[in-house]
Amino acid sequence: MSSSRDCSEKKRVLENKPFVRKVKTLFHLSSSVINLECAYEDVAEEIEDLAYFECEKRSIHSVVEQLQKISMFFESMENKNDENCRDLAQVYLLIGQLYQYAGMFDESIMWFKRSVIVDDQFASPYHSLFSSFMHINDTEMAIRCLQQEILVAPGNYYSHLLLADLYEKNSDGESLERCLKNLLERDPDNIQGLHRLIGFYEKGKTVSVDLLRSRLLNRNGNFSRVESIIRAYHLSCANRFNDALDFLNTWSEKSPEVTIVHLAKAYLFDRLALYSKKRLELAIFKKKNNANAEVIATKLQEFEAVFGSKAGSRLKQRLVVSHPMSN
Repeated sequence: MSSSRDCSEKKRVLENKPFVRKVKTLFHLSSSVINLECAYEDVAEEIEDLAYFECEKRSIHSVVEQLQKISMFFESMENKNDENCRDLAQVYLLIGQLYQYAGMFDESIMWFKRSVIVDDQFASPYHSLFSSFMHINDTEMAIRCLQQEILVAPGNYYSHLLLADLYEKNSDGESLERCLKNLLERDPDNIQGLHRLIGFYEKGKTVSVDLLRSRLLNRNGNFSRVESIIRAYHLSCANRFNDALDFLNTWSEKSPEVTIVHLAKAYLFDRLALYSKKRLELAIFKKKNNANAEVIATKLQEFEAVFGSKAGSRLKQRLVVSHPMSN
């Protein structure tokens, strides 16, 4: 689910890395670790960046071959301590991530599993396994990997939400509710967790969500893009449309580049029957996105994920943009 985005980000970062123009190569760094000239952890980030960089220039197998020399060094080490085991697990993880980067998901799974075997308290391989299993459409194994990751690192709140997504897709309401409650036990003011639990209860119409919504709206501090849209949505659910507009105006002053705010404001103006202001917000939204139909459709999907498809439909009629699923 997230690995394609991670890969694009990795490419962007690599293009701006100054070290790739230096004399250092993956071979030199690998040799320095094997010859005990430096500790692996001291050059781990550099090795990772060079590995991705060299994968762009030559065969992934030749890059993996260099990394396997490091893994063999640690494998043959006698009386390995916890630090040595974590280093070996990180090398296995990196090899798996390179295969994942190359779209070779079965191979990546094999290396991620090796990483887990060496250090079963290392959370990253479980998350990477989840991603690879999702790519080969093995949802059951993906769920197991997220469950194990959360056991090892219960503070990985994003993984709780990913697991909730999978439970929802499997129509496993009991597990979905339990997952969200576990998240909120650790982080009572988690806005995305509260939003998801409120939505779950509203669909069932069996539990009052007033206290949960009050908890969400009483949350103070800095809000991410998603959190700000969620907060505006719940203010609108409480018929506090002007409060929602005031909040979005204040929030967007710090992040004027976030265009989805204009969709939320357009919806709020629509609810207030201020149609000229609604049209103005949609025009600004369209202009900021260069009238790019694909970008606009993606932003609409993000808006609908919080406000719902009916709210999105009301805006689409004005934007004259096809929903991507209908193309």
